[in-house]
Amino acid sequence: MYDVQIVGGGPAGCIAAKEAASRNLNVAVFEEHEKIGSNLKCSGLLSKKGLDGLGVDYRKAVVNRIRGAVVYSPSLNKMRIATHDVKAFVIDRKKFDSACAMEAEDEGAKLILGKRAGASDLKSPLILGADGALSQVAAWYDFPKINEVAFCYQADFQNARVEETDLVNIFLSNNLFPGFFGWLIPLNECEARIGLGVFRDVRKKYAVSVKHYFDNFTKRHPIVSEIVKNSKHKNTVSAVVPLSPRERTAKENVLLVGDAAGQVKATTGGGIIFGGNCAKIAGNLAPHIIRSGDSSRYELEWRKTFLKDLLLHKRARRVYNSLSDGQVERYFRLAKSAGIEKFLAEHGDMDSPTAMMNSASSAPLQILLLMKLSKVIYPELGDA
Repeated sequence: MYDVQIVGGGPAGCIAAKEAASRNLNVAVFEEHEKIGSNLKCSGLLSKKGLDGLGVDYRKAVVNRIRGAVVYSPSLNKMRIATHDVKAFVIDRKKFDSACAMEAEDEGAKLILGKRAGASDLKSPLILGADGALSQVAAWYDFPKINEVAFCYQADFQNARVEETDLVNIFLSNNLFPGFFGWLIPLNECEARIGLGVFRDVRKKYAVSVKHYFDNFTKRHPIVSEIVKNSKHKNTVSAVVPLSPRERTAKENVLLVGDAAGQVKATTGGGIIFGGNCAKIAGNLAPHIIRSGDSSRYELEWRKTFLKDLLLHKRARRVYNSLSDGQVERYFRLAKSAGIEKFLAEHGDMDSPTAMMNSASSAPLQILLLMKLSKVIYPELGDA
């Protein structure tokens, strides 16, 4: 009999397995696909700082190095936020996921591939759900639902006209990408990963599909349509991304980690870094939870460490989603005139808003003035 059974062989599941197995526990990971990384739904853009903190050897998975971004407003004004140093990597998720799985196996965890685990299969003293936003484990054990998500759609375009291979392009518009944004991530000189997300409340019905927004973006957007002109696309994927942590992620002998727990940045939909770190906490605590039968410590520890940042991401998302494109444009121009490009280049942190604010004690005075002016222009945002 296994001490720990984990449903889901993605990064969160394998990182948790690695940590638990390294503590002399008998661990099994159920992955429904025949191969690790065979059903990937991710842009693959991860911060260097975040990757370094996961403890996974990701070096062979690096596809491209990113040192900044160009952000476009709804009317295509742009900010250029760039440094001389590498700030992020585009990774090959198949290779990265395989590295996570290999390290778990090296510690003694057993990967059971091609097996869709059912509730009747889970009989261990500790069970982890690492099975994504639409978690079956969460449903089986009656965890609170996540109602706010992003529907995302992306593809890789070959023979694209990529001018700067080390800068990501971000496109803002609540008309073109309601409640989210569009992106272009360079893979090399002639290939780019292009996608978008749209906000969805799963309790409601929507008339327009995310594919419609994607086609409009790639075929009609004045910048993107030129970049992909005469290109062919491959690796088309769609995904559901949670935009809020579950109200509860631990119950008796069951824990949720990663997207299943909603441990995702609501601003960008990125979940590998937060989910991986929370999975490390779950794996580290596995012996204690099995001995004591008390899983509440997992809930306390991950929330103490990461909840503040996740809630700041969520707050920022809600504020942005409340704006019209005209308001987004006004804020964009105001921020640019106040020197936000330099500020973000010096203090920006892809994962942690609190780290960014803590490092901003030497920020220029105009940034502080910008914050005050924002409340004057849109006082309702103070309660968002």
